[in-house]
Amino acid sequence: MIWSIITVAVTYLIYYIFIIRKYDAQGNRIVKKNKKGKKSKKEHDVAKYPAEVELFIYRYKIDIKKINFRGMLKLLGFICSLDIAFIVTVISFINTDNMYILLGVGALLVIPVILISFSLLGRYFKKKGLTKNA
Repeated sequence: MIWSIITVAVTYLIYYIFIIRKYDAQGNRIVKKNKKGKKSKKEHDVAKYPAEVELFIYRYKIDIKKINFRGMLKLLGFICSLDIAFIVTVISFINTDNMYILLGVGALLVIPVILISFSLLGRYFKKKGLTKNA
């Protein structure tokens, strides 16, 4: 149980550091400027979302104008962290030393767990009226 909580905390922290901090509430990518006020060459202002966010927005027709994008990122990050913790916990209960069996079970669990959790979150957003057809 404690390992599940630690897994959720660590994966959410990593998601927060590498993804959530880079977007504002409207869904625009935050671009750091150098000391002279110009954009650095490495940074660009193209609003490209992470893959799971694009999948969620496309599949459940989320209206970007109605939501706080950063809040949605936090919620998706938490859901993904719970998914990862669930899969790691299930795999830890399998008593085998064969790494291929553990990888196979993990690979089989990933898609259904993500689809179920995203569908529950999609229903929540639809119930709140944050979709394009609601």
